[in-house]
Amino acid sequence: MIGEPIYKKFLNNNYLVAVEFREGWIFGRVIRRKVCQYKPYKVIDSSGSDVVVSASSASNEYRFRDPRNTKVDVLHLETATDRGLFWIMHGAIGIEPEYIRMYVRIPEGQAWVGKFPSVDPIRPDQGDNIGYITSNESPYENPTDFLELVIPPMVHISAMYYNTDSSKSYQPVLNLLFCIYWLQLFSVDKHAKLISSIATRKIPAAFLTAGFADVPLSAPSSVVSEWKEMGVRPMSLDKASSLG
Repeated sequence: MIGEPIYKKFLNNNYLVAVEFREGWIFGRVIRRKVCQYKPYKVIDSSGSDVVVSASSASNEYRFRDPRNTKVDVLHLETATDRGLFWIMHGAIGIEPEYIRMYVRIPEGQAWVGKFPSVDPIRPDQGDNIGYITSNESPYENPTDFLELVIPPMVHISAMYYNTDSSKSYQPVLNLLFCIYWLQLFSVDKHAKLISSIATRKIPAAFLTAGFADVPLSAPSSVVSEWKEMGVRPMSLDKASSLG
């Protein structure tokens, strides 16, 4: 196992947090949280049929659909806020069997995560040796932060799977382990000193990146609208530091 167990990084109530989006950083605190686990999650297609990956072959790209209602995406928040609070999903995915490579897109249809900056695009259909996770990096029983995901509202993620076994077919089986945070977001008008203290690390806080580590996601327009109603303005860390 290469990464750290993701559950060790889940935030508790009243923890302070800064979340990076492409537009800038937003700041807040955890008002409540809920750990959610889907185990075993057997990968299915949009019709609810099992996805079985043939030997030395790749699957199509799939969302994480609920087999009880395939219109529902398990790893998706349909609204920007819930009960007046901004919410996000934070977690990781364990995988088995050992022969399956999982390649993730967040958001779906965009670049595959985990690419070296200078290399050509990842080719999951050919089982490229970059940008994947297996049970070695994130074991089924103990998902790790090797692929730590922060999923904002209104964003879908998807994955493709490649079977490295040259003789047998397998259905990918996953352990979706996530924590949903309901956040009170801080506004410059009311919380300038607190925002500055978080940005300068004068007080402890968790720092998360929306999406995956290398490129922060842009916030959907509906999310930005909710921020404006809350008086929240994303900003650089330098700008946030200067507020104090």
